[in-house]
Amino acid sequence: MKHRKTLFQLTWPTYIEFSFLMLMMITDTVMLSQYSDASVAAVGNANRIVFLLTVVVNIIAIGVGVVVSQYIGAKKDADSQKALFAGLVGGLFTSLIMALLLQAGANLLLGWINTPLLIYQDALSYLRIVGMGIVFVSLSQTSGAGFRSFGFPKRVMIAGALGNILNIVLNFFLIFGVWISPELGVTGAAIATLTARIFTASLLFFNLLKEKIIAIRMTLKELIYYLKDIFKIGFPSALEQFIYQVSEFFILILVNGIGTLAVTTQVYVFNLTLPVLVFAVALSQGNQVIVGWHIGAYEDQEAYQRTIRSMWIGIITVVIISTTVYLNAQWILRIFTSNPEIIQTGKNVLLVFIFLEMGRLSNIMVIQALRATGDVKYPVYAALISMFGIKVPLAYYLVMVQDLGLVGVFIAIAIDEIFRGFFVYIRWTKKPWLKQQRIVEKSI
Repeated sequence: MKHRKTLFQLTWPTYIEFSFLMLMMITDTVMLSQYSDASVAAVGNANRIVFLLTVVVNIIAIGVGVVVSQYIGAKKDADSQKALFAGLVGGLFTSLIMALLLQAGANLLLGWINTPLLIYQDALSYLRIVGMGIVFVSLSQTSGAGFRSFGFPKRVMIAGALGNILNIVLNFFLIFGVWISPELGVTGAAIATLTARIFTASLLFFNLLKEKIIAIRMTLKELIYYLKDIFKIGFPSALEQFIYQVSEFFILILVNGIGTLAVTTQVYVFNLTLPVLVFAVALSQGNQVIVGWHIGAYEDQEAYQRTIRSMWIGIITVVIISTTVYLNAQWILRIFTSNPEIIQTGKNVLLVFIFLEMGRLSNIMVIQALRATGDVKYPVYAALISMFGIKVPLAYYLVMVQDLGLVGVFIAIAIDEIFRGFFVYIRWTKKPWLKQQRIVEKSI
């Protein structure tokens, strides 16, 4: 079975897939912005918690992506199919636990991030409904990781596109109360998102069965064997993302303390910069799959050079896109709001984003490559030191002492991204990852 493809062949379907995923969030924001600015802030607060818990269930998807791609590189297709099945089973149990915990602790979590009273009830409603979809997010992520590792990213792209279309249609009816539908506002957006995620996950799973790239029978011994490797890669990788999300909790507390306008501006800026983030993630995912193939096939120098080339392609691209967005920020922000304070603050933040995205691209690209080799602990140490040694205290200083508001928050985030980007790049060039034991060297 031939799986290997070029970086472009892997990246463009993944970019479109993630674009549709992000478009789902943008659709919620644009439609809710026509409903009220407060509803946008409510969804922004709720999604911060959803993202944090999604990181936990993403442990499985990250591990599956690395384990399956290494087996494919070593031409061990049977092992790759069994590892994918084990990942789906592990993800199901993990996500069910997270969904139940979220339902029980929704009030507590919103209180921890200092959610303003004006948006509290809407945030709670959105969080509880969308939180039930974590199980389907896990299924989609794990299935998607499997398809990309096998060199079939278009399957994930198509499922994401159809799910996004469904979300847009349901948003239109449920938020504004079109035709026979009641006007549900934030609750309607949550129901639409949940329904779209159920649809996307179901479609991906049935495609896995159709393509026959998943084992459907496995002994308990085999299940435990493959899950151990998946968690060995996935847990430290997800821990690094978890540290990031926890640091973002502290950032959100600062932003909420500035005021609702700052929260709303942050959501609008986040949506404007999504195309850059999506490009960075898609390019990094494609590179990770190729590095995994190379590592499984013992093609170490090819893995090294591929990542260096991909990183510089990415940096040049994100600088061009970010600069273009900044230069056109004045009228682009008017798509979301006519509030002059939001527009001016958003434009200032977008200037900082040019530098932020350079650091973030380097971070994402090299960390994904390190994961593909099995070198998963160093990014965790770098994240812990940088985020809580630089980002959080610097953001507090710039906001509370220097009174720079939202711009100060993003200056701190940019410095953190650049610092970590530099140190993970040094890690890659020193090549300690060559000493990692490869998954394909072991046997059950």
